[in-house]
Amino acid sequence: MNTKPEENLENLKEMKSKIPCFILAGGKSSRFGSDKSKLFYKHQYDLCKKIFKNVYFVAKEKKFKKYPFFLEKSKTYAPFFALEEIIKKHKKVFVINIDTPLVSQKTLKKLLKQKAVAKENPLIGFYDYTMLKNFDKTTLKIFGINKKIFSIKKEAVNVNKKEDLLLLPNKVRKRVKR
Repeated sequence: MNTKPEENLENLKEMKSKIPCFILAGGKSSRFGSDKSKLFYKHQYDLCKKIFKNVYFVAKEKKFKKYPFFLEKSKTYAPFFALEEIIKKHKKVFVINIDTPLVSQKTLKKLLKQKAVAKENPLIGFYDYTMLKNFDKTTLKIFGINKKIFSIKKEAVNVNKKEDLLLLPNKVRKRVKR
């Protein structure tokens, strides 16, 4: 069944308005040495707001006063539990971790349209309630929960240590809050 480009566009618009986006910001940032979410939150929120009608941060406490939050209940610091909680509540979700500032709007749209996750980082992409059966609470692994993958190559840079900031192009380093 072939769809016309207009139908694909309409479908993407509908998905954007119905599927909420969650920015995972609940990590400890122990390798970074300080809360790295404070560097990236505005950049990631602004990026996601261009695509999604509803964008929320996810963490154990509300970190940014003027932004919508989903407070996760798990005491364990692992994205696995936050992802499980938001899927159970919202059924279909798009997630992105806060410390991947190179991900582009174009890439997010492709992942959403294909209902896929980034091959290099499964914390960037689409999840729905049908995938809950793939969750394994013994391993806490996210890889393989969504079987549809899409490679995002260089955009998957994850800032874990302060020296990782040097991997970012100057224009991106200027955009992130210092």
